[in-house]
Amino acid sequence: MAALLIYGYLFNPVGKLSKCLADPERCDGQLIGVGTEAKVVELLPEGFIIQELGQRIRVVGSPQKASPGDYIRIRAVFHKEGYLELDRLYVAKGRRAKIIVSIVPALLVLFLLFRTYRVDWRQLLFRERI
Repeated sequence: MAALLIYGYLFNPVGKLSKCLADPERCDGQLIGVGTEAKVVELLPEGFIIQELGQRIRVVGSPQKASPGDYIRIRAVFHKEGYLELDRLYVAKGRRAKIIVSIVPALLVLFLLFRTYRVDWRQLLFRERI
């Protein structure tokens, strides 16, 4: 895990949008990554506007298959004037549905666990139900 973190830091340095918005002069021209909590808010003739963690920012570039309401992940160049220049874009179609579907197996495992075992709170142990 440590080797992967070091590799990513050295060979794929990607900044964060919040850091760049806090200090635009220092981050001008920096390659940044915007995660899948970014949502397309509006399409423009020269690009689109995204919202991430309550902040809106304009992105210059083709929205490709993204439409308003879609969650996206992008890699872009930050400009101190307050916009991003798109490098790569991935549209996370059906992201919310995938999250909901992935919760179902976890709930099933918890149900089976507590159906088979009971919790002994005094000793903090799981005891098999008889």
